[in-house]
Amino acid sequence: MTEPVYRWQPVTDVYKEQAAQSADIEAANEQKRQELNQQKAQQIALQKKAPLGIRVFTWYYFCRAGIYALLLLILASFPHSDFSAWLFDGVGNFLHMPGSKSAMDARRQEIQRQAQAAGYQISDSEVAELDQEHATSTEEMHNVVMVYLLLMLALTTWVGFMWWNRSWKVRWATMFYSGALVGKAGVNFIAGAASGVGSQIPASVMPMVVLTVGLNGFIFLYLALWPGVKQWFEEVG
Repeated sequence: MTEPVYRWQPVTDVYKEQAAQSADIEAANEQKRQELNQQKAQQIALQKKAPLGIRVFTWYYFCRAGIYALLLLILASFPHSDFSAWLFDGVGNFLHMPGSKSAMDARRQEIQRQAQAAGYQISDSEVAELDQEHATSTEEMHNVVMVYLLLMLALTTWVGFMWWNRSWKVRWATMFYSGALVGKAGVNFIAGAASGVGSQIPASVMPMVVLTVGLNGFIFLYLALWPGVKQWFEEVG
């Protein structure tokens, strides 16, 4: 009697084919997931990217802070250099300080005018007293200029970080300042035209006035109406 022979064999080729197809499908799905994740990450990055104008405001204040820091370093390291003397005098003239060159020249001219009107010459003692007063005022002016630059460094750094941190307060403060400046200029112009005397602004400074008013008007409209600006600040409350 012949014993039965067990001839069954697993259909391995079919299993291999199915396994390969499953691996291909899984790989395709994984690739799609990665592509979707990349697209989502790009969209989030674009959404978090500040509008161009906001970045300009931010880096403008940071650059100003860097300039103030550099000037303070130069003045502290080389207080008696020609550049430091020029800078001290320039800032002093801007702040209308009594120790500035323009203020001292005006005082000298006034003393000379009074002396000529009274019919006498300025004595050497008066000149020495004036020079001593100038030296004292200049030293005080140097201290004030250093404090002024230090305060401006702190202020511009603080405002820069407010723009960086998307503070709604700095947006509204800038809008108020720009809008008030434009409104004041408009009221003065209308009032001058209505009274018939005109704006009384010298022709030499009129281009600068127009540029300043136009720039502040653009800043106000940009912060108030430009697409994406309001949403940029509202995202952080």
